[in-house]
Amino acid sequence: ARADIEGPSEKYLKPGSGLRLQCTVLQSTEPPAYHNNRMINYDVDRGINVTTELSEKSSTLTITNAATRHSGNYSCFPSNAQGASTYVHILN
Repeated sequence: ARADIEGPSEKYLKPGSGLRLQCTVLQSTEPPAYHNNRMINYDVDRGINVTTELSEKSSTLTITNAATRHSGNYSCFPSNAQGASTYVHILN
């Protein structure tokens, strides 16, 4: 089993733009969780929303107003699958 994040492994955004990262778990029974040095599924303070679709084994991370604090590595690590990562750069 492995996870897959759509798109390139590095993304470059202008401040104020939107970001959508979709992670799908292939051949797994556990839905994915996103991390950026910590679990952010419960991190409502940073302007990040995560929705999980159990039937499709996918998780979507959405940022509607990108800021420099959103820069960093976003990874999808289901408990029973190989993870996937993408690095987000917010340009100045």
